[in-house]
Amino acid sequence: MDAEEFLRRYAAGKRDFQSLILEYADLSGVELQFLNIRGAKFRYVNLSSINLRSCNLIGSEFCYCNLRNGNIESCNLECTRFFDCDLGGFNTRICDMTSTRFIRVNLRDAKLSGSGEEPCEFWDVIRPDGEFIPGFTYVIYPAPSPDKVNGEDIPF
Repeated sequence: MDAEEFLRRYAAGKRDFQSLILEYADLSGVELQFLNIRGAKFRYVNLSSINLRSCNLIGSEFCYCNLRNGNIESCNLECTRFFDCDLGGFNTRICDMTSTRFIRVNLRDAKLSGSGEEPCEFWDVIRPDGEFIPGFTYVIYPAPSPDKVNGEDIPF
């Protein structure tokens, strides 16, 4: 299915697109809500500034996609994988991010605030403050210093 067919079916009221495969498409700025795109595969798709609010993306895969400033609020991202994507300014507020994987992605200025039963996995990422974190980690934010509170020294 190409992007035009996908958008035509969405406009006609279809919301179930499980296992959708979309490649080399431009869906920038599109508003798509309440979709079931479980197991979908997106490759080389421009999804910048997209609104995927309240969608089921369980087990979906995004490869070489631009999701800059995308709103993925209130979505289920369980076991979703992002490979070589630009997620700068990406918003995951109120998302289930159980076992979500981020591999070689740009997260600069992203708002990763979802939760999950299992941690997210990060490999070779640029974290929201712009620092590159090489290798694998479950945590992309540094632990606070035990002698500081809110960046302020604790007087002893």
